[in-house]
Amino acid sequence: MSEQLLIQQEKHVKYITLNNPRRKNALTKSMMTGLSAAIQEAEKDGTRVIILQGAEGNFSSGADLMAGDELRADVTSYLKTAVNPTILAIRQTDIPVIASISGVCVGLGCNLALACDMLLASKEARFSQIFTNIALSADGGGSYFLPRMVGYQKAFEWMALASMVSAEEAYHYGMLNRLYETPQELQEGTRALAQQLAEGPFIAIKHTKANLRKGIEGSLEETLNLEAENQGKNFLTKDFLEGVQAFFEKRKPKYQGK
Repeated sequence: MSEQLLIQQEKHVKYITLNNPRRKNALTKSMMTGLSAAIQEAEKDGTRVIILQGAEGNFSSGADLMAGDELRADVTSYLKTAVNPTILAIRQTDIPVIASISGVCVGLGCNLALACDMLLASKEARFSQIFTNIALSADGGGSYFLPRMVGYQKAFEWMALASMVSAEEAYHYGMLNRLYETPQELQEGTRALAQQLAEGPFIAIKHTKANLRKGIEGSLEETLNLEAENQGKNFLTKDFLEGVQAFFEKRKPKYQGK
């Protein structure tokens, strides 16, 4: 694994830290491919929640345009082989992925965050689809994620003008799940949320993610069918039996993810 990507496991929670602080965690090819590999590994090692964060006060300043000639020589190939598979890995994994954002979160870094299931930020965080500042258009799925979050017109404004968006404005328009006063409170809130998810009924939670993904990308009929299939699987789990028993016994359930 690249030194620019730090991996830490705490029970069922995996922390993945973008670690290129000299360039505000600008994203290199090795970081993107390493992130994809880390997600694939998480699917095998019992991880129930992934937290994606940046080192030393920033989330990410976007693609590292100074990392080498490969990106500039064939950007289409770079995006298709390194960036796009990583974005898809975040969306397609059954594991909930939380973006914990402080400082700069722009360009490809912003769209990496938008791919996650939940976005948490501190008030000093700032966001931008900064591409048009250097005569580029969005990549990394921003054109897919952002209009679904904030609406087409606001997404067009932010993208076409490369607007710098405050955390409070991003929260107002529904781009963020939770907003914290300070980076320290963000860290504490992220950890608490991850723990809550990790202690929950993992099979039901992963089915929830799959159902929502189908709801966004598929038809109503396809979504109804998937919900029915997944509910049948949920009824067969030990966690369902525990949840029902705990309800009648008026106690907190102890889920095992089985």
